[in-house]
Amino acid sequence: MPSNIKILPSGRTFPSEGNSTLLEAGLGAGLALGYGCSNGNCGECVARVVSGEVRKVRHHDYMISREMRNSGYVLMCCNTAVTDVVLEAPEAHGSDGIPRQEITARVRNIQIVNGDVALLHLKTPRARRLRFLAGQQVQLACEGIQPAVYPIGSCPCDDMNLHFQLPRLPGDAFSEHVFTHLARGDLVDIAGPEGDFVLDESSGRPLVFIAWTTGFAPVRSLIEHAMALAFTGSMQLVWMTPDKQDRYQDNLCRSWQDAFDNFYYLPLDADPRDRSVSTGSILELLNIDPADMHSYAFYVAGDRAFTGAFRHNPGWSFMTTPQAPDSSGA
Repeated sequence: MPSNIKILPSGRTFPSEGNSTLLEAGLGAGLALGYGCSNGNCGECVARVVSGEVRKVRHHDYMISREMRNSGYVLMCCNTAVTDVVLEAPEAHGSDGIPRQEITARVRNIQIVNGDVALLHLKTPRARRLRFLAGQQVQLACEGIQPAVYPIGSCPCDDMNLHFQLPRLPGDAFSEHVFTHLARGDLVDIAGPEGDFVLDESSGRPLVFIAWTTGFAPVRSLIEHAMALAFTGSMQLVWMTPDKQDRYQDNLCRSWQDAFDNFYYLPLDADPRDRSVSTGSILELLNIDPADMHSYAFYVAGDRAFTGAFRHNPGWSFMTTPQAPDSSGA
């Protein structure tokens, strides 16, 4: 039977099963708990057990003073819950709470889809994971190649496995390197994260995500984070591309719709130059009354031409993502 963990001062709760560490369980539930190495060396995940019982399941080199141990302090990355537990623990409540990091990761896999999008999977060292918020971006660099900034296309709940969706950008050195030379096992330097394209977890409003081509990457990160949080409101996703073959993770979106009663997926062939890309057309497609627009949280990701069609809407969140020069017809 899972233990119930409560974090103070936020009051947020999550379950912990088996020998999962307190940190693993919290990250898996979508919480932005404070941590560094996640391997028992840095001490940044130290927390105070207010009530309940925990058990050490992993050796750690970080030394907790006798005074702190007597006060109930433990490392979340090295202890599991034995009973229901109340913890006083650090938690980030926005992008300002996430420190800049520099990590070297290895290429786990590269998949080229439709000849112009690279699905890049990087794996960090176990003791040097990337702490980030869903929807943020990082700088990627390889030796001798001009670095570039891309959004992370995966959930912070799996901080060792980072996924990216990179469009091929003619004339861009990093993009060309990825498509022509980067191989499994190669090293990629990561610096970041940065950006405020993150979920407002406190609003409780239904979520509407609008993505243009590889703008789907940060949107996927936000959606998977909302799912990890067990978000109970409705979520609607509009993924616009020039053609259906450009929706390279269409099956994933359809699986979300099949698995969650409150998830609605609308794939759409579109050209940002025509009237199908506008606030009015999107609201009509989603059956949202313009007068009720303020009752929803909107997140839009795509190139500058695409996001520009929606930027007049106050309160919406935007991310401008790298796109091929002719991807939007602009």
